Amino acid sequence: MKVNRFMIRPLIEMGLREELSSGDTTGGFLVGDDPIQTANIYAKGKGIVCGMLFADETIRTIEPEARIEYLVEDGDEVEPGTVLMRVQARASTFFVIERSALDWLQQMSGIATKTRRYRDLIKHTKVRITDTRKGWPGLRMVQKYAVRVGGAHNHIFNLANCVLVKDNHIKIAGSITEAVKILRASAQHTFKFEVECETLEMVDEALKAGVEIIMFDNMDLEEMREGLKLVNGRAMTEASGGINETTIVPIAELGVDVISIGDLTHTVKALDISLDVKDIKPSAHRTISRLKQLSN
Repeated sequence: MKVNRFMIRPLIEMGLREELSSGDTTGGFLVGDDPIQTANIYAKGKGIVCGMLFADETIRTIEPEARIEYLVEDGDEVEPGTVLMRVQARASTFFVIERSALDWLQQMSGIATKTRRYRDLIKHTKVRITDTRKGWPGLRMVQKYAVRVGGAHNHIFNLANCVLVKDNHIKIAGSITEAVKILRASAQHTFKFEVECETLEMVDEALKAGVEIIMFDNMDLEEMREGLKLVNGRAMTEASGGINETTIVPIAELGVDVISIGDLTHTVKALDISLDVKDIKPSAHRTISRLKQLSN
């Protein structure tokens, strides 16, 4: 997945409308002749950078003539004190864009950083990690892009991407067999069918219905092990439901094809990133020095 300015511009404008409202009450009175200033956007934590284009577009929306020097790119690992970009722009621009630009970078880098930790935990296996649709409505594209930057893959983007038969679909149709029968008669021939299975009996029924993907939903290790024997290569297998950094390794080592993890996007700690006009402030230097000592 890639993003471009056309895709993200409405989100950037939405964020700036929220930030500006009727204007900048503080900064607007301070700038005078509005001289050109230089600012550094830098990390105060360790993690994976994501959201550089979002920060860039935020700056350029307010000041198209701003000069931006990139010192890292999305996907790079940074340490406390790493400068991500250096910006030359009018003083008033920094007052307007600071929070919005940093929020995109911090939240997206938080997702990418968490995703990279998950990926590294199971890099000795062939399992593919994916996200889910859990997160902030309207910002799913942003979150899924950050997951890709972190080194994982995306599950479906919306309800139109594939046929995903879940528990409530089964209840309405009466059975897995009937749900698949109805949907096969109507769905495009290009769609794969995935069924969410909570028991081994459901796995067996889904296989007999000829589905392409079996989801082991909230099963324990022994149930998934038996489920894999039952599938025996006849379908792709996906483990899902409450998976975290503690449980992912034994699940991956079972040999499932995919592990989908809502935790990648629904509970995220932002990467600490700041913007300082002119020199980096002394308190930031102290924080960076302390964090570097802790990591040694």
